[in-house]
Amino acid sequence: MTIARSAVCFAVLATFVVACDDLRVKEGVYTNMAEARADGAVSAGRVPDALPADAADLRVGYVPDGRHWGVFTFKPEDVAAVRALLGAEITAAPPTCDPPGRLEWWPKLVRSPIDVPRVNSTGFHLYGARTPGLTFVINWGQGRAYYFHS
Repeated sequence: MTIARSAVCFAVLATFVVACDDLRVKEGVYTNMAEARADGAVSAGRVPDALPADAADLRVGYVPDGRHWGVFTFKPEDVAAVRALLGAEITAAPPTCDPPGRLEWWPKLVRSPIDVPRVNSTGFHLYGARTPGLTFVINWGQGRAYYFHS
């Protein structure tokens, strides 16, 4: 097999694997934390347990291998509770974030490769989390936060 033919086969296989993620992705939509808890999204680890009780407009997408992506809104009085979830701000070398294409609500700006200065220019900031493997992308002024576990 020639190198060019091998490269084509690899590209087709990679496309198939990515497409399979799109087929396996599941989503949950919750008005508030109480709904997320009742549906088992918190106990399953797809919604962080320590989100403020008043977190709202929650949405989560996940695949069977444990990767998940979520978004929620929070009130100004909950800023301290959100900050308690965070580690250091990420200013360089962000983690990989490759959500399935079927998560239309996930911002393109936060898909790998993530350009941190560009993200910051929109008012969002990236943070590591106290929970290993979790990353938050937060706009403090809007009270909107995205998170992902890669």
